[in-house]
Amino acid sequence: TGVEGLWAEINDIKGTKIEGGWLYGISPRSTNKWFGVGETIGIYSAGLNPDGTPSLYSGQIHSNGVALVGVTRAINKKIKLQGWNMFTDNVFNTAMLQTDLSFPLKGNSTLMASAQIIRQDAINNGGNENQAETYFSKGASSLSFGTKFAWKMKRLETSLNYNCITAQGRYLVPREWGRDPFFTFLPRERNEGFGDLDAIMAKVNYSFPKSGIKTSLAAGYYHLPDTKNYALNKYGMPSYTQINTDIRYTFTNTLKGLEAQLLLVAKLNNGETYGNSRLIINKVNMVQSNFVLNFHF
Repeated sequence: TGVEGLWAEINDIKGTKIEGGWLYGISPRSTNKWFGVGETIGIYSAGLNPDGTPSLYSGQIHSNGVALVGVTRAINKKIKLQGWNMFTDNVFNTAMLQTDLSFPLKGNSTLMASAQIIRQDAINNGGNENQAETYFSKGASSLSFGTKFAWKMKRLETSLNYNCITAQGRYLVPREWGRDPFFTFLPRERNEGFGDLDAIMAKVNYSFPKSGIKTSLAAGYYHLPDTKNYALNKYGMPSYTQINTDIRYTFTNTLKGLEAQLLLVAKLNNGETYGNSRLIINKVNMVQSNFVLNFHF
């Protein structure tokens, strides 16, 4: 995903970074041109409105751009704070606070802990006066919070992660803009579009520096509201268990910068699907394999 706009950073305050800007153009992944911010919302699947009718907001959202501002402050070597606010003109506002703690241990290992809270609120009519064609329902809001506990060594890193989106409302950020910021995020699935969600995920990363190989194994359980609870389940996704295996090889010498990745994803159904195959196919009870080549400049 590419973004176009104006961006500035201030690094003159010791231990503090202030950054922000105005984004007015986005080129979502899998597309080959630039769109206005409102145009990008709805290029991918729009799901359902809170009343269960199809969302019709694709091409109907009016927004001039996105204002972003972030402040990252290192209190000391052990504590880092960061706050972000994303104002999407005429649609919604998202505010995030996060604290990261780091505790060095003997033997070149480190214990880490993080906490995060995200609050969202609709702006004006959520993008369109017609609520059948709006993105963020008028007056709607959402609240999410999560925690992370990790242990990191030279080659090994393990973590246990939790995230909750309360029943206050759906957490919404256009999938066209990128991935979820949650600690429980796993590639090939999003928790965007849901409320009343509880997720727990464990991950183990292990690297082989001399061979250029990095491996990762992660498993998560995601408890979602019932598929018929349209107000809190935008895409009709049942609760599921996901297991990811990720193996990467970094090339050297003349191919320096090239990285090969093998990603295997398994998703198992843990929810009620009412005998409806549309709630299963390409969603759960599936295995997906991905071979990716990335070049890092």
